[in-house]
Order: sequence, then structure tokens, then C-alpha cells
Amino acid sequence: MRRLGIVVGSLVAFFVAVAPVEARCLIDPTPCRGCGCKGGPGWRHIATHRCVGFRDLAAKCGDPPSPKLCVFENAPGAGANRDCALAPATPPPDDEPPR
Repeated sequence: MRRLGIVVGSLVAFFVAVAPVEARCLIDPTPCRGCGCKGGPGWRHIATHRCVGFRDLAAKCGDPPSPKLCVFENAPGAGANRDCALAPATPPPDDEPPR
């Protein structure tokens, strides 16, 4: 029984130490409707009929977004992942093999 406690404790310590490196934007996997329902900005590009992400919002919809280029759907949850989506990508550590 003591051996099991040591193994479980070691695994917990390992995952706690690795967790910050593997952190990602949290996205609800359940289906939803409308642009922004997964935390995006909530705008749909008229020409392509596709939702626009935070990084492409100014290029595709203008700054500020124009109703001539995009439709604001404002689905529940719109804007919730802005900080995470716009965070700079962190490069892999030097000791990680390329994918």
C-alpha cells in the first residue's frame, strides 16, 4: 500500500510540474451555434460565410469591424478566449525533438 502511495504521489508531482508547459486555451468540445460560441470574437466574414478569429479580425473585417464586411453574431461566450488566442506562441524547449 505504501508503494502505491509513492507511485501516485510521483505521478501527481510529475503532472503538476509538466502542466504549465502543456497549458492550452480551454475550449468546450460540445457543439454550439454562431460565431463566438467557442470564445472567438463573434464576427462572420460576409464574403466567405466563415467565422473570423481574433488574429484575422482587423484584416478581414476592418478596425473597427465594419458591417459591410462582417456580421456580428455575438453568440453566447463571444470574446471569452481573447487573451489566450492572442497570446504569443511559446517555442518548444531546445531539448524537444522537432515534429
